Amino acid sequence: MRKIFLDTRKLDMACRERFCLSEDLMMENAASALEKKLAGKKSVLILCGGGNNGGDGYALARRIFSKNVSVVVLVCAPERSDMCLLQKRRAKNCGVKFVPLSDFDSLVEKNNFDAVVDCIFGSGFHGALPDEISALVKKINAMECFKLACDIPSGLDLIGNVCGECFRADETVTMGALKLALYSDFAKEVCGKIECAGLGLDRETFESSAPQNQGTKYFLLEESDCKYPFRKNPNVNKGNFGHVAVVAGEKIGASVIASCAALKFGAGLATLVDFKNKHSPGEKISLDENGFPSEAIVPYEIMCAKNFPEKTSAIALGMGLGRDCEISEIKRYIYENPEIPIVLDADIFYHDEILEILQKRSGQKSQTVMTPHPKEFSVLLEKCGLGNFSTGDVVKNRVELSQKFCGAFPGITLILKGAVVLIACKADSDSDCEMFFNPHGEASLAKAGSGDVLSGLVASLLAQKYSPLDAAKSASLAHALGSKKICPDFSLTPFGLIEKL
Repeated sequence: MRKIFLDTRKLDMACRERFCLSEDLMMENAASALEKKLAGKKSVLILCGGGNNGGDGYALARRIFSKNVSVVVLVCAPERSDMCLLQKRRAKNCGVKFVPLSDFDSLVEKNNFDAVVDCIFGSGFHGALPDEISALVKKINAMECFKLACDIPSGLDLIGNVCGECFRADETVTMGALKLALYSDFAKEVCGKIECAGLGLDRETFESSAPQNQGTKYFLLEESDCKYPFRKNPNVNKGNFGHVAVVAGEKIGASVIASCAALKFGAGLATLVDFKNKHSPGEKISLDENGFPSEAIVPYEIMCAKNFPEKTSAIALGMGLGRDCEISEIKRYIYENPEIPIVLDADIFYHDEILEILQKRSGQKSQTVMTPHPKEFSVLLEKCGLGNFSTGDVVKNRVELSQKFCGAFPGITLILKGAVVLIACKADSDSDCEMFFNPHGEASLAKAGSGDVLSGLVASLLAQKYSPLDAAKSASLAHALGSKKICPDFSLTPFGLIEKL
């Protein structure tokens, strides 16, 4: 797990003061990191802005010019920082060629660049790109060559949103520490592979320079953070690994998927709780038209019951439930058994009772995990009286809205699904809201049923006595890492994903 920072400029300043590192030296380290990414490139175009990001670009131009690389700097803005001006002067003295922005078209006609390096705007950018820069970036994005971004792609703001055009990098070298801007859903489209470069110190030392009141509450999940439920004790039985109860509703296929995922991920038993007592193992059932087969079989290893099992260890509720069905029996059971962990997903967010359920679960400190996608989260926020937000609002402001939700319901763990999964939890009313970002999932997960798999994985780990936050992190990572094994990516099915666990 690695720390993520909203804004590293104060961190840079604290590092310079504490370790006596000059801004010049740190800029040379930044340019060196970019230089390593251009090994083997013979013709390079560097786009330089007027701030310190542009200074990195001028320093890079000087360094690679001396290695017989054909390098051209496109000057995108007048210098507005002393370091940018100094680095430009150094590059000029070495013989680096500068071209004004107005000459870009003729420049590209005469040169076949192997690489383009974006050093226009850094992590302090906000708003929309100026029209002339936006037009330039659009043309650059259409070029067929290696594209490298310095710190963050120009066009991303502090939280990873973009207004208009944005540089689309194959790789991004971010300086000093990871930035929140790099882990939005949109950033996943434009950052490419992300690497963090040192500026004269190792990462841990650099990050420790943050002032005490400037610590981080954002974290990047890595593959090693997935804690699989391996069985170390040989003297066990199925009861040692919990009993997951998945509530069956109008769309039985979703609950079948969740049940199979729970069993596959280590739960000792899994039961479909069917209050209407319509289904049994081995029975063929019709599924909906949203990407599921026209009929399927309740697997024989999945039990069916018309009530919650006596020794229920975790509950999964909402997937395929239906938005208008009666849930009084379900409410009564979970209210009488607040100690049983619950995963809430999908249709349950559309029920008016969701506010009451969350208030009780939060007030009783009951273990609860939510797994909405952005549309469901917008509905959830409205049902909970936290405001009316469109799906687009949720995607754009997911950090702020997740904080708002967790502040209203401390102790409840939120998994907000998306291209980059956000996991948020506020342990209690006096704690900070911690957020964990999982960028490892593939586009293959954009398929009906994959969310039901995730809910089943979380429920399985809750049944095996994981804490809600640990269950959320490990289930989300396993879900994402499984998607990497789907080939071709468009061929994912829920049961195919379960098999890849």
